[in-house]
Amino acid sequence: MENQDVTLYLDSVAHEKLKKDQKLFHIGRAESILIKRIIVNYYPKYNQEMKELNNKIKNSIASQIDPNLISEEAYANIAWNITKYLGERTIKKSVSTDKKDKLHFRINKRENDLDQILMLCPTDATKSEFIANIIYSYLDKPQYEREYIVFKEEWNRLEHAIKENQQVRIVYNSSKNEKSQIIHPYKICVSNEELFNYVLFQTTKDDNLVVSTLHLYNIISVCMLPNERTFTKETLNHFKRMEKNGVQYSINENTIFKVKLTEQGKQLYSYNYLEKPTASDYSDPDNGIYYFDCSKLQFRNYFCRFYSNVEILEPTNYREEFLREIQDIEKLYL
Repeated sequence: MENQDVTLYLDSVAHEKLKKDQKLFHIGRAESILIKRIIVNYYPKYNQEMKELNNKIKNSIASQIDPNLISEEAYANIAWNITKYLGERTIKKSVSTDKKDKLHFRINKRENDLDQILMLCPTDATKSEFIANIIYSYLDKPQYEREYIVFKEEWNRLEHAIKENQQVRIVYNSSKNEKSQIIHPYKICVSNEELFNYVLFQTTKDDNLVVSTLHLYNIISVCMLPNERTFTKETLNHFKRMEKNGVQYSINENTIFKVKLTEQGKQLYSYNYLEKPTASDYSDPDNGIYYFDCSKLQFRNYFCRFYSNVEILEPTNYREEFLREIQDIEKLYL
């Protein structure tokens, strides 16, 4: 296969959403990488949805006229045109525009999967329309599903290792540097806000077992190892607490935070959903007493938004630490 250049005309609103995903998922500057991943990784699901639509159309027509009067190719083209209309309509719901952005990418000699998919373009469509419709369909998915699509290969390798109960070596991005680490993968979870996917795992740090979490988009490669993964009872308990409170926060301690919220504090806790820790069942909301078994970082990040409505009761060492911080802040304004 020879290298070939592809020109794509994409609705400007869709293009902006695509560029946003490029930043959200830390793809880098090459937009073509994201476009290629979407086409290759999402096409099987997209094709399945097209087949289901094709069958629905065929069954609907068959109930009205002799189905033999229309060829299979005609059914496929009808399904394509309906999907094309729905895809463009979905993109234009927020902003009415007819502006198209011109994009380019190159199919290299070894990208056979991509080349084969583009050869499946419907006879009633141009290659540009075909690619654009795949992207429109992708953009209509929730953010965490789009992340899974973009990082489908890494996801599948991790899921396979989990199923086979094996350890893996991962290469991942950390503070703009690549790092390598052997981990015991526990589960891939979606955040409570349904925004991103996180890999929960156990690893060794300074000869100690620790629990950690990592954005799916930070994982560069996954290599399955022959060693079986193992988890301690304490580790499994930490994972359980992370799933309850927020999988983006690692838990490696057994701290319970006891607080008293003012009436306004109770309202703010009720309304502020982002990264919200879950109150324990033995909390007493009527009297403003809440218990949290989340990580210290999550506790700080969440309640710092309305600290004036939160009194930290326990643990006493953290209460004292917090009071010292307030005193230090006060000095800045004296």
